[in-house]
Amino acid sequence: MEEKEISVEESLNIMQSMVRRAQNNVSDNGFMFIFWGWLVFITGGIFYALMKSGWEYAPVIWGVTMPLGGVFSAIYGYSQKKKEKVKTYIDDYLGYLWGAFGISLFITIFMGSKLQGNGYPVIIMLYGIATFISGGLLKFRPLIIGGFLSFPISAACFFVPMQEQVIPLCVSLLVSYIIPGHLLQAKFKKHGV
Repeated sequence: MEEKEISVEESLNIMQSMVRRAQNNVSDNGFMFIFWGWLVFITGGIFYALMKSGWEYAPVIWGVTMPLGGVFSAIYGYSQKKKEKVKTYIDDYLGYLWGAFGISLFITIFMGSKLQGNGYPVIIMLYGIATFISGGLLKFRPLIIGGFLSFPISAACFFVPMQEQVIPLCVSLLVSYIIPGHLLQAKFKKHGV
């Protein structure tokens, strides 16, 4: 079979089409930025209030909400995958990226005691990496900016007392997940891209 050479313009059109398809897939699944952003933000707020009230079992809130969120995400992701018509390389890259994020987050949480109270800054940095790269792949500036803002928040968090580190965590979620997630969803509802 003879290979046909394609022009630069055709090549750019193919790449733009792949980015649009991936953006469309993420906008359908962009719900996950909003879901996880709000779930962790609200859980963090409840944890902080319970901790400040002196309830010794405050960390239990994380142990309840995060596994339930994981189960919901798995079910939702499976149902979305069944609906997916086209899969692009960008979808694959995002899958690997968020898979690596999940594994890294799991290790950070379960090895948190080895971090001597500095688990939150590392988690914030992981949020930054995942959203920054996702924004770059999708060419969606709010994700890039939100991910980038997580880096100085992470660095500043190292100087915040351990009992207060959940506050920068929530700020990071607001700028890297919640606001970009809502903007992404609004963009695709408006333009139907």
